[in-house]
Amino acid sequence: MGNVIAFNDIVSVDDDSFSMSNGLTDVFIDYLLLSGSRLAKTESEKRMVVFLAEKQQTKVGMGNVGFDIVEMPWTSDTFETDKTFVLEMIHHARALTSEKRVWEKMGYEPGQEHLVYALNSFEVLIKRMSIKDINENNLENWLSAAEIDDPINTGFSQCPKHEVLLSLFGCKLCNDGR
Repeated sequence: MGNVIAFNDIVSVDDDSFSMSNGLTDVFIDYLLLSGSRLAKTESEKRMVVFLAEKQQTKVGMGNVGFDIVEMPWTSDTFETDKTFVLEMIHHARALTSEKRVWEKMGYEPGQEHLVYALNSFEVLIKRMSIKDINENNLENWLSAAEIDDPINTGFSQCPKHEVLLSLFGCKLCNDGR
């Protein structure tokens, strides 16, 4: 079992979706979380990172954190800047894969070939996203499901140990025992 990242609930040989093992998914999300938490400045950028931070297999179960790109918290008002941000986050995450200080912080050295494959595949899907693909209901539904004390409602708190944005499950890295 693993996880699939797709564009819009389409998974076939001919599309740009990709699948990852549960282990690679954890590493993929870890590096996006480290990168995005460092780069995010605006509320909409932080929402993108928190969306990814919610993909915690230790909390929702192995093989249950795949998602569609169109489910991310896009909004037409900030689409272009958010898309640029996500692409920068991917680029920065790719750079982090070769930093030994990050390996030490994480407690593991990533399988760079596999992680770069996942980041490159994610980039292809993000580049495919356009303003016409946005379903504003996705953002509204995601925000309305948030509890009052969720980080998206309380100022986007960060873990003091890992300096990553928290999700409703807390710090993904702490929860994974890092």
